[in-house]
Amino acid sequence: MAKKRRAKKEPEMATAVVDNPNYSRAHDGDRTNPRFITVAINPRESAIGTMLSRKLLDEAQARSATRFRALWEALGGKGAGALDYSKEHVDGGKIPEPINLRQMQAGIELKRCREMLGERGYKLVSQVCGEGYQVSELVVGKRAQLSLMDALRGFLDDLCEMWGYSTGAQRQRFAVQK
Repeated sequence: MAKKRRAKKEPEMATAVVDNPNYSRAHDGDRTNPRFITVAINPRESAIGTMLSRKLLDEAQARSATRFRALWEALGGKGAGALDYSKEHVDGGKIPEPINLRQMQAGIELKRCREMLGERGYKLVSQVCGEGYQVSELVVGKRAQLSLMDALRGFLDDLCEMWGYSTGAQRQRFAVQK
């Protein structure tokens, strides 16, 4: 009888190095004013966090996925909603605007993403980065999961290139060309 394999436990918390929000250029070089700080993150909070903690994505790919997610959430997930004219407005209350400037900018940026990635690429990135699906939830079978993960990494590399993030694949390309 074969032994049961013990499932690897995900770490409850992981650390990441991020820009210090309290950094001041006026006190640059002071050890009490670091440019970057280490913060605790929950890798199970999103599919991207899980992939990053398992080293399936590099830092630049995770940054582009996080930026995509922020744009997706700013637009409200599937897109901007319409006004509900059936609601009665309270005296003195303002009529809410159907879409604000931040949502419009997010929509324009997501449109750029869609044009760059194509329909299939945009759908995959939307499902994983925007909606939070795991790759294992989208396809059945290890081979299909590996193929989808490779495609996702490629699409995230394209977003990294569009937004000016440097990825490991791009550094390898430049090293070979030199």
